[in-house]
Amino acid sequence: MSYYYYLSLARLRKSWSAELEGLSVPEREAAIFCRLLETLPLHIHDGDLFAGWYGYETPEEREKIYTVPPLQYVPGDPAEPVNLIRKHGYYPGDYDRAHHELDYRYLLEGGIRRVKARVEAELAKPGNDEDKINYLKGMLVALKGPEILGERYARLAESKAETADNAADKARLERIAAACRKVPMEAPEDFYEALQSAVLIRVLTCISAFTCVSVSFGSFDQYMYPYYQISKSKGISEEETITLLCQFYHLLDSYDGNDCAVSVGGVDEDDNDATNELSYLMVKAEKLSKLRAPLFVARINKNTPKEFMRELVSKELFEMGQPSFYSEENCRAAVSARGIPMEIARRFQVSTCMNLVMAKSEASHGWGCQINAHLPLELALNGGKPLVGELPYNFKTPAKTEYNSIDEIYAQYKAYAEELFSIAIDWNQKETVRQARIQPDVWLSMMTDDCIARGRDRWDGGAVYHNLIIEIMGFANASDAVNAIEELVYEQKKYTIAELLDAAKTNYEGYEEIRHDLLNAGKYGMNNASADAHARRLLDIHAEICEAAKTENRSYLPSLHTLWNDVTWGAERPAFLDGRKAGEPVCKNAGPTTIARRAGPTHLAISAGRIDQIRYNGGQALDVHIGIRNMDSPEKQDKIAAYIRTYFNMGGLQMQVNGLSVETLQKAYDNPEDYPDLLVRIGGHSRYFRDFDNDMKLRFIERFRIEEGASS
Repeated sequence: MSYYYYLSLARLRKSWSAELEGLSVPEREAAIFCRLLETLPLHIHDGDLFAGWYGYETPEEREKIYTVPPLQYVPGDPAEPVNLIRKHGYYPGDYDRAHHELDYRYLLEGGIRRVKARVEAELAKPGNDEDKINYLKGMLVALKGPEILGERYARLAESKAETADNAADKARLERIAAACRKVPMEAPEDFYEALQSAVLIRVLTCISAFTCVSVSFGSFDQYMYPYYQISKSKGISEEETITLLCQFYHLLDSYDGNDCAVSVGGVDEDDNDATNELSYLMVKAEKLSKLRAPLFVARINKNTPKEFMRELVSKELFEMGQPSFYSEENCRAAVSARGIPMEIARRFQVSTCMNLVMAKSEASHGWGCQINAHLPLELALNGGKPLVGELPYNFKTPAKTEYNSIDEIYAQYKAYAEELFSIAIDWNQKETVRQARIQPDVWLSMMTDDCIARGRDRWDGGAVYHNLIIEIMGFANASDAVNAIEELVYEQKKYTIAELLDAAKTNYEGYEEIRHDLLNAGKYGMNNASADAHARRLLDIHAEICEAAKTENRSYLPSLHTLWNDVTWGAERPAFLDGRKAGEPVCKNAGPTTIARRAGPTHLAISAGRIDQIRYNGGQALDVHIGIRNMDSPEKQDKIAAYIRTYFNMGGLQMQVNGLSVETLQKAYDNPEDYPDLLVRIGGHSRYFRDFDNDMKLRFIERFRIEEGASS
């Protein structure tokens, strides 16, 4: 069932704000959080093993969902240049209420009670200024939230138990009530209580953040394993454990499958492989559930057992677009490259689609800015103007139209990229701080170090680490364009830059030969050394810009993650200089353009391995299509596992898979009613094929047809 998760009620929020006018901003927001918990519809359904359902369940109630109105700009506003570059594919993200990774190990071990003790101790210290005192008081108000939520669920379970038809149902409901009166304020004592605690902590976080998008669970099999061992010693069976896990997964999926990541594998505190019995049970539950969520993250290290890799490299999972494979060693190095000490970086977690974050100590602004990698090339070659439309902004970079070499083009490209980047991040930083001060997230902040010690919001200087993900959109299109210019203009001397610009401006109408030559020039993703070198060089420019902008408390993390925006973002872009026509998709994630995928998975991995992915520490995935026919024996599974490991040995961070056949996708397109639950991997998570419009479905089929032919 798809639930309309609760964001906020406009009328109630307005009336509450008026009633609470005399409070400080943090106390007011914390009080509203508690009132939401008192007002929010809660549900326990027949057969539920946990409490955790919340919000409006019917389409009629959808009208009650409050949507934040768009920001308004006026001429002369400092944000006006941002509005203008948005039209050209630069999206400086606003205040991010999603993408959260809590330290569940810490919260389970001591319960929320230990957080309350830290707040009280900090508030008692002498010398606190008024702002800090107000924020700490707000935290104490928000800490009433877990007890409010737990008590309401407990009473609901007890009322249902009173009318239960049989002893089993009565016992099930009484168990829910008992757990909710204990956790998450207190530490759980077994696997069931730990699961219930984790669910309630997530509910509290979603309500506080006004969204359930991308609120993840990290290394679930590691911190839950001690509780599983306790329950196993008391007699819990494998079947019961899998049943509990399946319902846990169902809870995560039912809020529109909103990008909640759960990890298995990895290493322990002593760098030993951390795969355990619970890891295997989680994989079994995932195969049985066949749901969009959770996003199943497999953290692969050099000592990951062969038998566990076989469990992961399986037909059942690949058909769901699961799991997403991460290199433990390379991801750790990428996090350390941000300036985080290695002894801390080793504790990174995977949040949502690709973010690598430090749970508890890092505020991560996922989808912080989307950067159009092709726009600086347009400005460089077209005298400071985009190929289509206007960009009335006075660039400091002097316009040029004549170049003697590719090196000169790159220098101009970087100059424009730096200016555009500066506009975007300046806006983002100002808007983030503004939002944090008018509507702080007190609950999430006290779950993040050092917000308690500093008495500040996580987005306003409270967190130890604060990062902004910079999505580099269309990088392969831009680098392929540069490679084509080098081949066709400087080496073959077949065309001038002006002729290529004229062709692109007309969407290649009447310039079929030029477009043919552009499309047949060397491409990233085809193991073409020149094209791959240009991809790396262009990406190194963006990495250098991000690294140079780093401050003591704010990092800018370049990423190649696109989700499905390679289609939707591309649909709004004009023709590019690589031969791509207006409206066509751009490259997807760390992969090449669609035409380059015909080279096959081996060449694809070699090209991606030539990128310095450690510098792209915002995360990125390489999408690979692996046909199910290639997985019909243990030997073939081992071959695929070796392919994944080889890519990681080349420096890759993340690989995600789709195992569906083109035949199945085509049938689902022609007869959608026969395939209501068909899942496809779109960029870091899975979605139902039925949910996409026909254009996107056809794009999937086209890409899969090319990849299936290349891998056969």
